[in-house]
Amino acid sequence: MNLGSESETVEFKKSTGEHKEALQAMSAMLNKHGRGELYFGVKDNGGVIGQDVTDATIRQVAGWISDKIEPSISPDHRTPRQR
Repeated sequence: MNLGSESETVEFKKSTGEHKEALQAMSAMLNKHGRGELYFGVKDNGGVIGQDVTDATIRQVAGWISDKIEPSISPDHRTPRQR
């Protein structure tokens, strides 16, 4: 599966280990466009490599977002298949 390419409103990260870079990208997208999509488990070329995601992982990512992004946002944590 390939999700295409990154753009000013789409950012790919290989894992949640890149959360600092992901939050910077998210902040930039929100400041410039007021919206954006961030995908973990995806290479820069759009190739899906996947990542094991538990409820704890989702809570952790939501915590990073709520701690670092102001004003607060309500992220949609569905996978591309769920949309």
